[in-house]
Amino acid sequence: MIAAYDRLLASIGSRADEIGDRPVVTHWPHVGSAYRGLVIVGQAVYGWDDDFPASHFQTQAGRDEGIALFRERVDKPEPLDWIETHKVRTSPFWRAVRRVAEALERDLDTPWYARFAWVNLFPAAPERPPGNPGGALREAQDPHVGSLLRAVTDMLDARRVIAVCGPFWWPAAGPAGLADLPEQPRPLLRAGRSGGRTWVVGWHPNGASHRGFGPAAYRRRPAVPSVVGSRAACSRRSATRGRAGRTACSSRP
Repeated sequence: MIAAYDRLLASIGSRADEIGDRPVVTHWPHVGSAYRGLVIVGQAVYGWDDDFPASHFQTQAGRDEGIALFRERVDKPEPLDWIETHKVRTSPFWRAVRRVAEALERDLDTPWYARFAWVNLFPAAPERPPGNPGGALREAQDPHVGSLLRAVTDMLDARRVIAVCGPFWWPAAGPAGLADLPEQPRPLLRAGRSGGRTWVVGWHPNGASHRGFGPAAYRRRPAVPSVVGSRAACSRRSATRGRAGRTACSSRP
């Protein structure tokens, strides 16, 4: 995973002149303490600390420094505990994430934010002001986000991946080996099995809310109940915390 991340940052560094002086913020996977295979993929980080100019990633030393800092930020027992008191907890995205985590990992006696790993499809975004990646910053990531997503889900030994990233999904689908997932009713886009895990891809909840879909829509569509059923294959007691910041389960569905 680190190698894939390094390639993405190097690509950003190679476009530094076009990206300009606006700082770039980068997101590292956040893995809850009770994680046992549920990965939720957002579109891109929006507003974050530890920003760098794109030119910082032109050298190996700069990329190594950045990756070390990004990893240090999540090196704590509960990297998502901040969400409980942050104002963004009421946003469409985080309300949908909470619904999904509570539905798919309902038998865990832990806070909802401890039950999943949070990943962003496009891990680098502009800051000051925050926004979604566009222009050269997005173009620099397009060729890499699919392989990075595959590397991240492999590292996490993901069992179910819920990707709510809307049209940002399409550059990743082919390189991630997911272009042939069956189409689904909106607000979902695609869903199916690939690489030994279940994938559900849909609109970002912010975009879905503008079209009249609330958080519950991600659980009521036909593809998602089959994902819920797979959770029984991995019991809470069979999960053990690994050094890589993930859990490994003794059995697979």
